[in-house]
Amino acid sequence: MADLKDILNEDDDLRDEDLLKYVQGDISKEDQHKVERQMADSDFVNDAMEGLQGVRNKRSIDQYVEELNRNLQKQVSTKKQRKQKRKLKDQPWIVITVVVVLALCVLAYAVIRYHQKNLNPSSPTQTDQKKN
Repeated sequence: MADLKDILNEDDDLRDEDLLKYVQGDISKEDQHKVERQMADSDFVNDAMEGLQGVRNKRSIDQYVEELNRNLQKQVSTKKQRKQKRKLKDQPWIVITVVVVLALCVLAYAVIRYHQKNLNPSSPTQTDQKKN
């Protein structure tokens, strides 16, 4: 889709300009019938025509289209910026935090095991129990 202003498929005979001319009443009878046939054949074209007919100021439709395209571009660029902000490589503090928490867990496990061995040195071990 090289032309972003033309939302209809390339294989359609109907163009955005034809829709605008139809709504504004600046279309020949032959083209008017062609548009009406397309409306009857395609729900998409019919919905587009209903939307265009709902616009009060028919001459400012191009301004509406440009404004919508600008807003769409802003939203798309904002979403891209959010995705870039969420990348893990841009936030090394998360990796550091995970490593520190894991290290503390391993250290706590080692201290608890060492402390348990020192408290119960007289308890028989498994090798002592096998000898008896």
